[in-house]
Amino acid sequence: MSGVFISYRRGGHSGVVDDLDAALARHFGRGQVFLDRPSLLPGQRFADALKARVADCDALIAVIHPGWAGARHPSGARRLDDPEDWVRREIEWALAGGKFVVPVLLGGAEMPRGAELPESLRPLVGLNAPRLREERWTSDLAVLIAALEGPVRPDWRPVEAPEEHGVRPGRWLGALTALLAAAVLVGIPALPQDDSWAGTDVLPYTLALALMSCTVLCAPLIAVAAVRVVRRSVDGLERELHAVRHQTYIRLTWPIGLGFVVIGAVVGLTGDPGALVALALLLVLSVAVALSARTHLRLKKRDADLWARWPHRLPDRVTRVVLRRAAARLHLRLDRMTAPLSLEQREKAAWELDDIAGAVGRVSEEAGRSRRAWLGQDHPLLFAFYVLWLALTAALFLASGLAYATEGEGTVRRYVALGVMVLIAALLALGTLEIAHRYQRRQRRELVRQVTRFHGELASRVTEMSRPARTRPTAPAFRPEEYAEPD
Repeated sequence: MSGVFISYRRGGHSGVVDDLDAALARHFGRGQVFLDRPSLLPGQRFADALKARVADCDALIAVIHPGWAGARHPSGARRLDDPEDWVRREIEWALAGGKFVVPVLLGGAEMPRGAELPESLRPLVGLNAPRLREERWTSDLAVLIAALEGPVRPDWRPVEAPEEHGVRPGRWLGALTALLAAAVLVGIPALPQDDSWAGTDVLPYTLALALMSCTVLCAPLIAVAAVRVVRRSVDGLERELHAVRHQTYIRLTWPIGLGFVVIGAVVGLTGDPGALVALALLLVLSVAVALSARTHLRLKKRDADLWARWPHRLPDRVTRVVLRRAAARLHLRLDRMTAPLSLEQREKAAWELDDIAGAVGRVSEEAGRSRRAWLGQDHPLLFAFYVLWLALTAALFLASGLAYATEGEGTVRRYVALGVMVLIAALLALGTLEIAHRYQRRQRRELVRQVTRFHGELASRVTEMSRPARTRPTAPAFRPEEYAEPD
């Protein structure tokens, strides 16, 4: 059931009824308001349509104009005394069906006394009747809409999540990675080498590159390990920043990015790299600034859309930022709303809470994934990069061993050392991936715990705010598009 049914008697006040119909349609949606003249289709059976729409409505407005109870047929008989009178039948159907009935007094009309009404319409007398006066149209209409928002919901649909752009790599990435790794393992040792190092203390260039590769492999391991050590501080900072708008996030964090840019520029320029390198650096910085500005504008627009049109469906693969922002945004909306919540607010809040709960369930499932599934679903390109990196490192060590053997410098100790270095490189890569997996798994579990607790608080708050108010509302319920999202 849905919508508002406007019951009225035609006459000189029909223009006011048309204005009322238009105002309610603007607020609740055209499909949620029924008025016979604009709503009935040509050829439709009048009686059947009226009865069906009264049975389907959430609320019926009984428009009472001056002289409503005493209106008469041309024959002189009073209209309300006629069991076939349409106004009488519409109100009888609504009262019998337990509908929310609102008598609305136009202008100086007064509520009829019980003796003036047929027995079936006398329950109208006990209903509080708001007025609708031309000189106070806006305020009177606001009171009526506020009363209707309890049982009537406007037309709304959740906004679908944006489509994920790009093609996620699948088996073709694994096949390509394996093919490239095999080519590296076979091709690097087959390259001709300079033997000028033979008989000296100089290392083969392949061995020098391999050792440098192992050294560089330490950097990601140290970075990931350091992040895990300060996990609580990083998680706390993320949690606070995820709750603010993107514009505020940029305002709070831009000095960090600017600091890295300045440091990079100083290092590059003071090292006397030459005019060409300096020009290239400036071009790279310009492109980075342009891309950052575009991303900032896009995310700012996205923030405004997420606030004004709600609820938004969360994507299937939801990130920590998106999930925390969704919960924080609902919290901000509830801060701006007043009890009791309208039917629209209750339905939208309940829908969003269910969507957040579903996203939490998906994150919880992701936290329990195997390492293979985690790499394949979240970091396929990173895994392929590490495989190629290890293949290149192993190929360089293999080429160094072949070079030693070719020059007659090969010894068991050197071959064992080269093998140990290959093993160390593999352990560095695996250690980095293992620490990253454990850290992200812990992050997801912590996210589930935090959002689940916050979800329960929001659900309790919605329930509390949905209880009937002690006084009647005098204005329509808050809608987020009417105000900017607070920081």
